[in-house]
Amino acid sequence: MSEKNPILFCIGTNHESAGLDFRETLFLSREDIDVALPRVVAKHKIQEVFVLSTCNRLEIYGVLEHPEVTQHHLKEIFIDLQRFSPSPKAELDEEIKHRSYSHVQKEAARHAFSVAAGLDSLVLGETQIAGQFKLAAQLAQENGTLGPVLKRLTQEAFSASKKVRTHTDIGKKPVSISHAAIDLANRVYGNIKDCNVLIVGAGEMAEVAAKYLLKYQPQQLFVCNRTLARAEQLVEKVGIGIPYPWDEFHNILPQADVVISCTASNEIVIDKARVLRSQQQRNHKPQFLIDIALPRDIDPACSTLEDVYVFDIDDLKQVVGENFEERRRAAEQGKHIVVENAHAFEKWLNNLSLKPALSHFREYLDSLTAQELQKSLSKSPLNALDTKQQQALEALLKSIVQKMSADAGRTVHAPPLGYSPENLADALKTLFPMDKNG
Repeated sequence: MSEKNPILFCIGTNHESAGLDFRETLFLSREDIDVALPRVVAKHKIQEVFVLSTCNRLEIYGVLEHPEVTQHHLKEIFIDLQRFSPSPKAELDEEIKHRSYSHVQKEAARHAFSVAAGLDSLVLGETQIAGQFKLAAQLAQENGTLGPVLKRLTQEAFSASKKVRTHTDIGKKPVSISHAAIDLANRVYGNIKDCNVLIVGAGEMAEVAAKYLLKYQPQQLFVCNRTLARAEQLVEKVGIGIPYPWDEFHNILPQADVVISCTASNEIVIDKARVLRSQQQRNHKPQFLIDIALPRDIDPACSTLEDVYVFDIDDLKQVVGENFEERRRAAEQGKHIVVENAHAFEKWLNNLSLKPALSHFREYLDSLTAQELQKSLSKSPLNALDTKQQQALEALLKSIVQKMSADAGRTVHAPPLGYSPENLADALKTLFPMDKNG
């Protein structure tokens, strides 16, 4: 029998399938994933795997050898990632089933390509997701879980992303969650040109936000981070702002009209009591807190305070929906590119099962010709051939083998009506067994 196709799958949740509260509950740090994933792989006999964890999604991409993979099985894999984490959430099993999605084969590839191209993002066309996708694949490579299928998937994902940005207008202007947060701040405050803006954190999202702020020229920009050196590096790179260490946060917060928080903390960093003290010092002048971190940095309870307005990642949907209609049209064009790439990937995936049979047939022909050539050259009249003549005869046989092998390959990959590639591959192995003792 021909080899079974490996089953590519994707299972996860994102900003479309689940709200921020639920995504935050499911959030797993890289350390949590490193603890849980080996047990998930062992239990479900997953051949290849990587996990993509961002502020808007948690997804598992993997390869199984089972001939049939059910949606129930995929949901169990996703649940087990939570189950085997350092902080299991067994009470969420049923809700995970309802708020997650799953794809296999071509649809899994299509989804992966859409994600890498920013077509499945809250902010259409955002560029950060491509880097996050690449990092997830690199970590899997380092951990030895990125095999040939997922390696090809990630290569094709980056290729699709590049095509989408090259052949559509979606890449004309860089956008991200950070861009949307700044646009939201400018909208809700009227004009942040006269505002003091505080960025909490000094990572990639903080850097993007700081650079985009240059467009609006706020009155003052503060950057506060647990590590002062990183805040200083960010300010130096952007060219504006004043860096502060975390122990100065309580002094800086009352001066900020707009706060954009995007740390990598697993806990709340701006709590209600801290904001209340800040408001008392501000004489209750309105303060806008925008939280673009996951898990969240800002306690949602802060929104109950008078003159305090809290916005989170999901609140950016309205800004994105109104401001990126042009990107939405470009995204529709990008979807056609993604579908084409997914179709090509599916063809490559299906052909994996045919390669062993075709290789077997070529080995059979090579072995047969070598065996028969040796017999023939040992007997009259061919034993009288000189070296050049023997080489010419060998070259002729190799040419015939090459043509037979190529013809068989073309027919197996594009079979006549009424035949399947798998059946023809099976036929080759049956008709031409390798054990030739006669």
